[in-house]
Amino acid sequence: MQTLEMKALLLTVIFSLVAALQAQDSSSLAFNKENFSGKWFIKALVSEDEVPINKVSSIFILVLSNGDMEFSITYMIYDQCLEVTTILEKADVPGQYTAFEGKTNLQMQLSSVKGHYMSYYDGEIEGMGFRMTQLIGRDPQENLEALEEFKEFTQLKGLVPENLVIPEQMEKCEPESH
Repeated sequence: MQTLEMKALLLTVIFSLVAALQAQDSSSLAFNKENFSGKWFIKALVSEDEVPINKVSSIFILVLSNGDMEFSITYMIYDQCLEVTTILEKADVPGQYTAFEGKTNLQMQLSSVKGHYMSYYDGEIEGMGFRMTQLIGRDPQENLEALEEFKEFTQLKGLVPENLVIPEQMEKCEPESH
C-alpha cells in the first residue's frame, strides 16, 4: 500500500478515536456509561491535509469501568469500507487520551451547544506528523451554532477552517460498483 493511502487509512482510524474521545470526560464534567455510551455522529472535521473520507457511519461508544473507551465506526475511503473498533486509553489529565502506543494525543472540549463536543489531536503516523479537530454530536442534523463554535475552536488550535469537511452520514457501508 502506498504511503499516502496508508496515511489516509490511519487518519480514518484517528477520526474515529477523536470522535469517541470527546464524549467521555472533561475537566468540568464527568461522564459515565449511561451518559456517554451509545450512538454519536461525526459532524465536521478539519485537518492540515486533505481528508479522503466520503462517508461515515455513526460511532458506537462503550465507556469501560476504568474510564477507557471502546468504540466502533465504519468509514468509506477511496470507495472501500473500513470498519474500526479500538480502545482509547484515558490519560491522567481529564479530557485527554492516548492511542497508537502513545503516539497520538487527544484532547476534548465540551461545546456550549447541548449534545456536542469538539476535539483536537496531534500525533505521528509512519514518521509523519498530523493535527486535526473534530465536531461530534448526538444527532446527525447540522447545527449552525455548533459549527460556528467549532470553526473558532479550530482556528484557536492553529488549523484553517477552509479545510472543513462535513462527511456524509451512512447507515450501511455499500461501495459503488464501477
